[in-house]
Amino acid sequence: MGESERRSRGAAKAGLPAELTSFVGRRREIAEARSLLSTARAVTLLGPGGIGKTRLALRVADQVRRAFTEGVTFVDLAPLQDADLLAYTVSDALRIASRRPHDPVDVITEFLRDRQTLLVFDNCEHLTDACADLVNIVLRAAPDVRVLATSRQRLGVTGERLWQVPPLTVPDPDRTGRPAAVPESEGLTLFAARAALVSDFVLTEDNWPEVARLCRRMDGLPLAIELAAAGTRVLLPGDILERLDGRVRILASTDRGAPSRHRTLDAVVDGSYGSCSPQERLLWSRVSVFAHGFTLHAAEQVCGDETIPPDTVLHLVTGLVDKSVLTPERHLGEIHYRLLNTLARYGRDRLREAGEEDAVRRRHQRFYAAMSTRFSTEWFGPGQVEQARRMRAEHANLRAALDECLTAPGERQAGLVMATDLIHYWVGCGHITEGRHWLERALALNPEPTPERARALRRLGSLAGRQGDAAAAVPALEECRAIAQRLGDGVLDAEAVAMLGQAAITAGDPEAALPFLREAAESLRRLQHPPEQHLYVPILIALAKLLLGAFDEAAAAAQEAGRLSSRSGDRWYLAAALLDLGYAEFGRNNPAAAAAYAIQAMDIGHDFDDPTTVGLALMCLAGTAMATGDHRRGAVLTGVCHGIWQQAGMSLGVAAVFSPTMKPLEAATSAALGETEFLNAVAYGAGLDLDQVIGFAHGAHSETPERTGPGDSPLTRREQQVAVLVAEGLSNKQIAADLVIAQRTAEGHIEHVLSKLGFTSRTQIAIWVAQNPNTAHHPAARRQRQNFGNQT
Repeated sequence: MGESERRSRGAAKAGLPAELTSFVGRRREIAEARSLLSTARAVTLLGPGGIGKTRLALRVADQVRRAFTEGVTFVDLAPLQDADLLAYTVSDALRIASRRPHDPVDVITEFLRDRQTLLVFDNCEHLTDACADLVNIVLRAAPDVRVLATSRQRLGVTGERLWQVPPLTVPDPDRTGRPAAVPESEGLTLFAARAALVSDFVLTEDNWPEVARLCRRMDGLPLAIELAAAGTRVLLPGDILERLDGRVRILASTDRGAPSRHRTLDAVVDGSYGSCSPQERLLWSRVSVFAHGFTLHAAEQVCGDETIPPDTVLHLVTGLVDKSVLTPERHLGEIHYRLLNTLARYGRDRLREAGEEDAVRRRHQRFYAAMSTRFSTEWFGPGQVEQARRMRAEHANLRAALDECLTAPGERQAGLVMATDLIHYWVGCGHITEGRHWLERALALNPEPTPERARALRRLGSLAGRQGDAAAAVPALEECRAIAQRLGDGVLDAEAVAMLGQAAITAGDPEAALPFLREAAESLRRLQHPPEQHLYVPILIALAKLLLGAFDEAAAAAQEAGRLSSRSGDRWYLAAALLDLGYAEFGRNNPAAAAAYAIQAMDIGHDFDDPTTVGLALMCLAGTAMATGDHRRGAVLTGVCHGIWQQAGMSLGVAAVFSPTMKPLEAATSAALGETEFLNAVAYGAGLDLDQVIGFAHGAHSETPERTGPGDSPLTRREQQVAVLVAEGLSNKQIAADLVIAQRTAEGHIEHVLSKLGFTSRTQIAIWVAQNPNTAHHPAARRQRQNFGNQT
């Protein structure tokens, strides 16, 4: 495995986008950016489009990630056009599946408050004000968070340090010598590497001066060099340079005020556009309406018409891939195609000039609205997990389509319908808060008492009820009932009644919920509505019965829901039914059966990437372990639950209703283990990632360290990190580089460690680390060593 592949895999594992092509040069820039991050909490990499800001930021983030105990989070802002959705986008990147009705910014700051993490905000230039506001709030609330941003202009963040990304180095073409004599030339290396991907081009003693002239003509811009290199399929470097020179002279005469690098990039992109066939150019401009990628089928439907017959789209896409205009990416067994941000902007300009922008955007909106309708109607059946994953991959396009609906003349009702149709996506894929945003926005634009408004109100009531926000849920549901009764829609009326029962449960009054739920069940039965379409009713009844201690009745209702789910092929509600069964068996003092149901629910929740289902299942497993005397496992699972609730960005919510049962078990476990060992095991569990959690719950990694957390260690978390790195033999300079801090700061930490432990030498620190499991097994230190192993 090559160095580039190792780094790509390591970065992907760390939550960073994988590198699809080799990374060239930039050693000095990486060192400078790392140095800035060691002294500043916000660093912005500045430069024009195509200068390589994103690749540089990714490489810097990959190199410093082990300095951050909670890792690195990459936030791609290129597809985002609505500043109001910035917080939701950041929440998605952090994998915060918030079920709370709070401001999403508050959710983010609460989540990050005690975390040591690096946030990478990519492509901020069109959202600078919103980014600056959010970053300022986060940095004030979370002292261990740092931000690395890329932008064409400064953000204006307090304490922001700026680094202007330079072009790649290119040698003097008039010097003599072989290519090996100019190994420092990043531009030549990049051109040769990219040209080799599409042709048999080899850098030689004869052609390198010509390539150098070409790279210098393009000001060393990486994107421009890559696009030019793609032309070696059909042209020699000298031919490319000749064509480029002619086009630059034309462009320069029309825009003398533009910065030279912008004119150069425009010229190269324009040259790449000119090398395409007329239909390829048209397709390039049309696919620019997609946000963050598209499938071949989507391109055929959105971009195909009488001028581009749908059956020719594949051929045209292949041509654009060959010319390095489109980048193919495999996702869930399906190929998605993506335009780089600079190329997408260029395409949108051409689309606007051609007068086609409104028509193509309208086709895009209607395509994704139709996708949302199919998703809604096909949800109750087999293939749910695949549907959820497919929709998650289209999140940016769904947003763009919704925004188009709610801003284009005459489409506001279509937006209301689309936001309503996505209810199972909002709930099943962890976007409840964003779902409320879209429904509330659409309802404000559609005040008429129509059937569409009534259905949207029912969905809004469901989302608000899940968040425990009865103040918003009840009025929405009551208005829904009033419209449904006026229209004679008994099914919708019954559904709203059931949601009033849900709101009562999450408000802590299960007894008040039961009359609503019984009324809804009876009405739906009388109306002969397909029972698999309202599986939530028996599940809510089971939950209410659980909270009232009626475990036999709860199990019966859950079993009914399970049977209906299995019959229809549904898995989402099956997980909820299994959870109810697990807790019912736990209440009936049958821990083995409870654990079996919980494991099944957890696995389904993991398939859907749903932290709430996984967390509730693990809480049941923690209870069964503690109740049967497996105290250490129970304590670790308790810590796992705490970690998941924090990751989900939510309070315990529904899980809080089980506190009266869990608290005595936790107290007994703490007494059995001793408070220190209990807290150590809880800390260990909270530090596991999701895959480790699933393995642990299934019995893998069943051996937990006797002492896993800081316990009685006198050192702070940062001092423990420093101690571990001292034990690994790193110098002060290396420790500073690895933890992205100044060398003077690292030396100060070491002095504090020596003072607190009463030592006089680094050797004593190393021995102490080896002998003290509080530090050796602390989750932060453990992740440090794991990340170190990944990089080496």
